[in-house]
Amino acid sequence: MGTLSPRAEAKRRQITDAARGLFLSHGFARTSMDAVTAAAGVSKQTLYTYFPSKTDLLRAILAELEANLPQPPALVRPATREELRASLLGFAERVTDSLMRPEMIAVLRLVVGEAVHLPDVRSMLVEALPGALLARSVALLRGAEANGLLTLDRPEIGARLFVGGVMSYVMFGGLLSNEPPVAPDRDSLQWLVDHYLRTLDFSDQP
Repeated sequence: MGTLSPRAEAKRRQITDAARGLFLSHGFARTSMDAVTAAAGVSKQTLYTYFPSKTDLLRAILAELEANLPQPPALVRPATREELRASLLGFAERVTDSLMRPEMIAVLRLVVGEAVHLPDVRSMLVEALPGALLARSVALLRGAEANGLLTLDRPEIGARLFVGGVMSYVMFGGLLSNEPPVAPDRDSLQWLVDHYLRTLDFSDQP
């Protein structure tokens, strides 16, 4: 849609907020565009100008979820094992803190539930969540390699080992839990990061 004016951006957010609330309350399939129009307090013409379809609305909500994910660590080219450890630990903490908020878990449950039936939503979900986390983790590993810290064989698989461990907390302690989500404590994430580091090749380092 290009760059929006502040007024247009506020109107767009007004619509996505209304749609998110309806999707969470009634489900994606049972929410009509007429219901979104009424809840957002806009005309049909305005709604369809911003979002031609209900899937476009869900795509926008997924984009917001991705935007809330942590960006690559500030130190993207660690030069020592301890710097890499600190970057991985900080990244793991920000991911779990971000995704294990109740409102984020609710959105994840909504999207995962719809992804079972909608192939387009499945591909959007993969791109917005695991795809983004894997890409950011690979970037960190390649930064360490560029500084001569690591010798990487299969960085994409290595990133899966790290991201998979972190996301297991989101899955079992949030998405599939009957209890309110609770982010893992720092000691648990430190243990995960330390064991992950043992899988990396620091053979040229002291």
